[in-house]
Amino acid sequence: MISPNTLFIKKIRTFQSLKSPDHILTSYHLPHTFSHSYCATTTEMDPSKTTDPAEITPKLDPMDSSEHGKASTSSNEPAEPVADQSEASLTSSYVPIENLTAIQLIDEHKQFNESVLEYIGGTGVSATGEHRIVAVFGSQSTGKSTLLNHLFNTNFGVMDEASRQQTTKGIWLAVSPGVSCTDERKAGPTDDKIVVMDVEGTDGTERGEDQDFERKAALFALATSEVLIVNLWETQVGWYQGANMGLIKTVFEVNLSLFGRIKLDSASDHKVLLLFVIRDHTGVTSKESLSATLTRDLLKIWDSLNKPAELAQLRFEDFFDLAFHTLSHKIFQNDAFVSDVKLLGDRFVDTKNLDYLFKPNYCHNIPIEGWTMYAESCWEQIDSNKDLDLPTQQIMVARIKCEELASASFTEFEQTYAILYSEAQKASESQVPLNYVHIGQALVAAHLGALSDYDIGASKYNQDVYTHRRELLSEKVLAKLQNIVLLYAELLTASTVSEFEAALTKRTKSITLVDAIEAAKKSFVADYKRDLELLSVEGQIPTDSYTERLQAELQKIEGEQKIAEVNALVNKYLRKLQTSLNSAVQSEISKASEETWDNIKERYENLQKTLLSKVRNSDGKYDFGIGSESPVTEIASQTIEYKSWETLLAAIAKFTSKENLFNVLKDRFDEKFGYDANGNPRVYLNTTELESSFVAAKNAAALVLPNLSTAILSDGNKFQPTVNLNSSFLRRKFESVASALKAGAGAQEDESDSEDEENERNFIEVVSEDDQQEVLRKFKRETDAIFVARKGAIVQSRTQIPYYIYLVILVLGWNEFMAVIRNPFFFSLLLVFGAGAYLMYQTNLLGPALIVGKRMVDESVNMAKQKLREFVIDDHQTHGHNLKKMASKEAIELDDLSEDGTRKED
Repeated sequence: MISPNTLFIKKIRTFQSLKSPDHILTSYHLPHTFSHSYCATTTEMDPSKTTDPAEITPKLDPMDSSEHGKASTSSNEPAEPVADQSEASLTSSYVPIENLTAIQLIDEHKQFNESVLEYIGGTGVSATGEHRIVAVFGSQSTGKSTLLNHLFNTNFGVMDEASRQQTTKGIWLAVSPGVSCTDERKAGPTDDKIVVMDVEGTDGTERGEDQDFERKAALFALATSEVLIVNLWETQVGWYQGANMGLIKTVFEVNLSLFGRIKLDSASDHKVLLLFVIRDHTGVTSKESLSATLTRDLLKIWDSLNKPAELAQLRFEDFFDLAFHTLSHKIFQNDAFVSDVKLLGDRFVDTKNLDYLFKPNYCHNIPIEGWTMYAESCWEQIDSNKDLDLPTQQIMVARIKCEELASASFTEFEQTYAILYSEAQKASESQVPLNYVHIGQALVAAHLGALSDYDIGASKYNQDVYTHRRELLSEKVLAKLQNIVLLYAELLTASTVSEFEAALTKRTKSITLVDAIEAAKKSFVADYKRDLELLSVEGQIPTDSYTERLQAELQKIEGEQKIAEVNALVNKYLRKLQTSLNSAVQSEISKASEETWDNIKERYENLQKTLLSKVRNSDGKYDFGIGSESPVTEIASQTIEYKSWETLLAAIAKFTSKENLFNVLKDRFDEKFGYDANGNPRVYLNTTELESSFVAAKNAAALVLPNLSTAILSDGNKFQPTVNLNSSFLRRKFESVASALKAGAGAQEDESDSEDEENERNFIEVVSEDDQQEVLRKFKRETDAIFVARKGAIVQSRTQIPYYIYLVILVLGWNEFMAVIRNPFFFSLLLVFGAGAYLMYQTNLLGPALIVGKRMVDESVNMAKQKLREFVIDDHQTHGHNLKKMASKEAIELDDLSEDGTRKED
């Protein structure tokens, strides 16, 4: 944000170099009549002699509503002395500057008083001290000076009611000794000195139609003050000339031309507060209604200004703030008038007041000596500005008529514009192909039509005025047509982008993406520029920005297409690599040996070489068909490297999981234990052979774990990736080519991006020690169970029940059998089961029933075996304890049986 101080320096540099005036006014020769109003000495201002600020002001008629006394003339034309003054007073009209209570800053002859800084210093304001600048502006005899005297306790001269003529001539300046307010404690001198300027009133008979000084004085007050008080009666609100709106319009135009570019260049928030003081307010019309009327009139004036094209976007609010205050009638409501003035004073001194007027962005933030230098430069520039001079009658008439004709032509053009704009909106909604030749011809016709209507009536007036107004009219017409051009340009851009994307999508495989992009861009951009040229109203509306926007859109699509192309190739490669690696890693791990990792590495590198052969050239560099120098190519190569290692790690992790390792061990065990060297199933006839084969098979299977647990090559080197697979940063970055490109090739990982050592999976340590032990325990339980089952089968096959036992059972159980037959209940139950078996046999359900029963028995046996296995293998202490108990009961164990099934002797 540019400070107001810097803005002031820029404003000073804007003005022309100052010329030293021939006459430096160091004092004023004023008539003795003004000894109270203008030239009150320091003795008269002595607080010990004058306690009420009102006593300083000359006593005037209550209807007094105006300016400096009628005797306020130039230094060369002193007024006639008043009859009751002494002879000495009449002959001595010189008053030293240090004794003045007000000084004429600019006289009625437009001469700037260079002694103003000396005067201000004599009032006690430091050359580098804080200050505020307030000016008053309004029609003649509306009570501006009276308002300042009551509000700021100054001593400006006021109008003599008897003669009722101009009092203030030129611009006068005074330093306020204190502000009238409701709080007497704040009524004294303020921390920031308030410098008050009383500007000559407008619309006076003394100057008549010569409004040159009025305009320049008003612009000077606007340019140099922080708060400009616009003094007017309530009845003047809503008037044009009575409220000085015509003068304000001229001042606004010149102010915009002088300071508009500075506003754009500096981006400062400095503003001027326009404080409208509405006099003789009766209360019939509310303050809010009056404020709304004035605000509306000012904004209407601002909108009607002839602004240069580069300043057209500047708003009224960029330069001014508005505030309003009403005062009661000074004569008929004097007490209310005084009270209203004090309420207005509160707004100048009470920083806590919600309507406090001296806001920070109004302040110039420069010392008073800098302000006086700026004021002098400002006045010289304003005085030499021709835009404020009264034109000749011919030029004045030309301006008025050309302005009227231009307004009429523009009004007529707006009807055509509304039709064209409506058609443009409909076209944007319908998505129908457009004929830009006809559209361009319609825009040119609208532009030429507006100028032709103007030329017919305005060409006979002053050529300079005619040409200038014609240029302004052309700029306004083109500015409006640019809105239509914008709509069509957006449609053209959208359709071109859509067609460009479609062309890339439909390209054949024989054409590389780069060639397709270049061909499409060349064609579509050429067509786009041709259509834009048709819309540019014969080149008068710039279209370069639209072309640049299209180029940016096409560049964006080009990047997206390249990323999508490369991403598809990378994903296709990774899918093939994953399928091939899963098969290769599974094969190598299932037949693990000391060369397993060498084989995995070799197959991994071969797969890479084979799968990437189509996107690699002879020197090993990647070429995805998007240009070898493209940044996407470098990012894609990094992504391929990272994702390839990640795919390999995933495959290794998948086939070296605990479950898979257990299956590998078990398969290796089954292969050695269940089959002979020729691949035929083994049948064990004795426990010695069983135990020998069991130990050999288990040892052979256990050798798998050391080979798979650590990725060590046969030459002793570690098989490890070239990228950090444990970095969460790299995982996020290389999620895809797009994410890697977004992260950037030069992005570096932070130490915090790596995972904790406890959670990371080490590529070298494939299987942790804990996992190995868990797999071995599970493998031992499974193999032990197989061993026990095989050994039990051998024992069972050798231990058979003698046939005579069945005869013994029949003889010994004959009585029980007869008891069942003779018992009605058991006999009935036997008949039921027999009948059921017969029915099931007749309905062919006996087979399924036997299968179900067999399965139930098998499941029961399996569950019993599982419980037995858990009992035998898992809990060794309990098992030992049970063996002792069973031994005490002379139970027969498998280990107690000999090969022929008999019990071994101790």
